[in-house]
Amino acid sequence: MAASTAQRLHDRQVDVETPEHVAIGYELADLGSRFTALLIDRLILLLAQAGVFLAGALIWAWADGSGSLFSGMGLAIAIAAFFVLQWGYFILYEGLRDGQTPGKRWMGIRVVQDGGYPVTLEGAAVRNLMRIIDVQPIPSCIVGGLAMTLHPQTKRLGDMAAGTVVVRDRGQRIPEEAAPAAAAQGTPRLSDKEFAALSMFVERRRDLDPAVRGQLARTLVARLARPLAEDPRRTLLAAEDFLVAAREDEAARRHAAGAGGISGSAQATALVRRQRPEWDEYARLLEGAQKDGLRKLDEATVSRFASLYRGVAADLARARTYGGSPELVYALERSVGAGHNLLYRAPSRSWRRFRAWIAGHFPALVRRLWKPILLASVLFYLPAVLSFAYVRGDPARARELVAAEMMARAEEAAAKEARGEGYVEVPEVMMPAMASGLVSNNVQVTFLAFAGGLLAGLGTVWVLVLNGVSLGSVAAVFANHGQSLHLWTFVLPHGVVELTAICIAGGAGLWLGSALVLPGRMTRREALVVRGREAVSLICGTALLLLIAGMIEGFISPSELPRAFKLAFAALTAMVLAAYLGGAGRAR
Repeated sequence: MAASTAQRLHDRQVDVETPEHVAIGYELADLGSRFTALLIDRLILLLAQAGVFLAGALIWAWADGSGSLFSGMGLAIAIAAFFVLQWGYFILYEGLRDGQTPGKRWMGIRVVQDGGYPVTLEGAAVRNLMRIIDVQPIPSCIVGGLAMTLHPQTKRLGDMAAGTVVVRDRGQRIPEEAAPAAAAQGTPRLSDKEFAALSMFVERRRDLDPAVRGQLARTLVARLARPLAEDPRRTLLAAEDFLVAAREDEAARRHAAGAGGISGSAQATALVRRQRPEWDEYARLLEGAQKDGLRKLDEATVSRFASLYRGVAADLARARTYGGSPELVYALERSVGAGHNLLYRAPSRSWRRFRAWIAGHFPALVRRLWKPILLASVLFYLPAVLSFAYVRGDPARARELVAAEMMARAEEAAAKEARGEGYVEVPEVMMPAMASGLVSNNVQVTFLAFAGGLLAGLGTVWVLVLNGVSLGSVAAVFANHGQSLHLWTFVLPHGVVELTAICIAGGAGLWLGSALVLPGRMTRREALVVRGREAVSLICGTALLLLIAGMIEGFISPSELPRAFKLAFAALTAMVLAAYLGGAGRAR
């Protein structure tokens, strides 16, 4: 009976082994908890975005009349803040706050790596950028929900790509042994297994669905009817209340008889009494470390914490050997798991590490993954060339591929040239807002190209081909009107960086997709996780490149600077970018 009940309470668990060779069991979060956490986070995000929108509108309304640059800067900040909230909320919370967003913390769940380690910032980025696929068809989230339903560890596609899993994150309270009671006379009435099952239900009943809790309580009362047949409370109290009272009475009986108590066997009970002072000290240090981080503790305190952690890990192994109760083992597992997450957390990010990544690691990774990037470039530029030839050969075909607005721009280009105007006229006050909007839009395109790799690369191919066709057909329309220079004077200053970034992002998506098609010597699951981390590093680099391109497109491309200066700037940008991607980091 105890084994059956324990199975019902632990049928959703994933076991990992710490470097101390101690197994820790994490209970998988259920679909209901994850969905509720997502709703809470979405509500918080919606309120924050509404606040940003309102602040931007107020700034614009207040400053618009003056025509100052302040109104444009305020709008630019609002656009950037909206973008950061949309894409950074889940990534930054999970990557920097031990796998918990406010919604997950409220629901008592957490994201961890498959090995039980804390989720890294890279893992959080991969996991949440894949939401683009998981929410399809928007906003039903059918793809992610179906994956979670079918996967044995309730993983959505983002979890599979990142190598993460969502687990419950309950507290680490060690069971309190009941003191001997005068009314508790006689020998224990339940076996160790029966008492363990009873204690497990009483301790964890509030975590169960009310309907499941009631049914399980009635089942336990029926199973314990024989040993507790003479207890008059069985017919006077409700099933759950009777089980709580019976557990307290049985714990006191076992304590008085020296048969072990809530903690399990007599040996396990003795272990609790002997080690509780050290466990309490460890719990206090753990709470402080979780709040402030290990970096803020002095060397002696960190050394003591590490020593106590090893001791608690050893006590967990002893508790299992001694026949400790499920509550005791569970509490020790949570304590060891929390300490494990702190001690084996990935190194914190710093400006020095960030500079090293920019200076060498990113360009070195671009060079190492040149094959998928080259393939992405072909998938982008070949459709561009073909669509250019298609429209150039028959101008009437342009309406099949080019939007009416772009056609009108091409038709007006000659008149603009005669007036000395450029491709687009942007008031100086709006340049910051334009730059912010362009960066946000372009970065989202690279995110889409990256996430499309999870569809065996097909989504990435679609993004690259679609953008290539758009570029080539627009270029052909302007060429047909004899205004190619008018277009490229605007495009090239920022386009050198922007188009390179798109090709690198496409390479990242194809590299991710190759894990499913050509995993090599690894399993597809292993290859997906490894290549996903490398691909998201490329995406972070392209985001920085697109930030630079957006600034150029917002301030230089639409400016009244001479054409010769813009073209020379584009050439200089190309040389600097080639030198950076081709040479930076080679010394390492």
